[in-house]
Amino acid sequence: MVARHGAEVIHSMDSTSMPLRGQNVGLSAPTPRHSVSHQQWSPTHQPVDDEEDKYAKRAKVPSPRTPPEMPNGSRWGTRRATNGWIGSRSPSRVATLSGKGAGRGRRKKRYPTLALLAALMVLWVFAPAIHHVITGIHKVFIRGYLFSIERPYHCLPSTPAPQDLADDDPIANLPPADLADLPGEIPAGRKPKVGIVSLCDHNVDAICAASVANKQAYADRHGYDVIVDSEIIDESRPTSWSKLLAMRKYLPYYDYLFYVDVDTIIANVDVKLEDIVDYGYDQILAADRNGLNCGVWLIRNTPWSLWFLDEMWAQEQLVAPSTRVLFHYEQRAMHYLYQSRVWRRGVKGEPYKGANTIRARTKVVNSCVFNSLPAWYVKGDFVVHLAGLKGIAKCLAFRHYYGIARRETTEKYGALTDEANVEPPTLTTCLFGRI
Repeated sequence: MVARHGAEVIHSMDSTSMPLRGQNVGLSAPTPRHSVSHQQWSPTHQPVDDEEDKYAKRAKVPSPRTPPEMPNGSRWGTRRATNGWIGSRSPSRVATLSGKGAGRGRRKKRYPTLALLAALMVLWVFAPAIHHVITGIHKVFIRGYLFSIERPYHCLPSTPAPQDLADDDPIANLPPADLADLPGEIPAGRKPKVGIVSLCDHNVDAICAASVANKQAYADRHGYDVIVDSEIIDESRPTSWSKLLAMRKYLPYYDYLFYVDVDTIIANVDVKLEDIVDYGYDQILAADRNGLNCGVWLIRNTPWSLWFLDEMWAQEQLVAPSTRVLFHYEQRAMHYLYQSRVWRRGVKGEPYKGANTIRARTKVVNSCVFNSLPAWYVKGDFVVHLAGLKGIAKCLAFRHYYGIARRETTEKYGALTDEANVEPPTLTTCLFGRI
């Protein structure tokens, strides 16, 4: 069919008149992309559509990102062991089509960050416990090897402390000691009345009951009283200061008070306090590496002793000092009033004027007499004091020494009274209890 439209001649061909491949239809005739129609094909030339042609060409030239055609006829195959992927498409194509693969990749990248944050959180929570354990190991097992302390092979109740630790010489340029009204001996034939004082608050729940039971077992053996007054604690100061209030309250009812911190264990119940007292002094303290330690304290009922307890409590400037000072809590007041050598060297200021009197009326004994620290503790010592230990380290050390003392007392003297028969703190209590 021919139609005229101006000077142009347009040839119209239907499908039946379309020339086959190889026929010359002139230069002006457009050449179709596929020379064989869907209706006319030959066995030697099979048509391929555009989309399939694209994948077919890619399949003929394998690349690292495009796996070759598999025998089962699937375009991408079902498995390729060398690359480790499974499925009808490559991992990269799955990620492109669905986006799920990319999401999984992002989540995997976040895992190390989350693990690091979790580890830091755990470290932050348990850092105090870890610190307490490390310092506890040092103070119990290592310090004794690094620092020696002078002590006799057999520690007697009257064994004096080394002179450098006792530090009881008069201090120059201070008023001389006032030794008026020194206590005399207790009348013959009368046994001294002795009370054992300790303090417990909510911060030591893990060891309080066992500590009191340990003191009760010792008191039952020798006829002493045990006093635990938690209501006397003054919340305006750290609990340790309240020992002064307790001693001041109960001292008038006894000849002697034996104050012991809650973290002490009476390890040798055979020692008598009557063998330690010295009627020429108002009070007896032991000295460790840092000098006087008032965690264990034997004091006599005298007017001067009552005054001294009041004077220690009156040192309000040492409760929360504006500048850093040595020692903690009431220990500061003791070293200040005593004007110990370590205090005078470390804390500059006006010395306490009555220090020579306090020195002369205070007897300082070796720590092995009644205040042994774990690093230098020897079996047979009277009292082991867990001073400086904190947290889980203190609880575990207390559990160890308390268990030994309880077992040895039972083996020697039979069953304990109900007040003295308390189980040691459990491992769970040490891990999660207050101490």
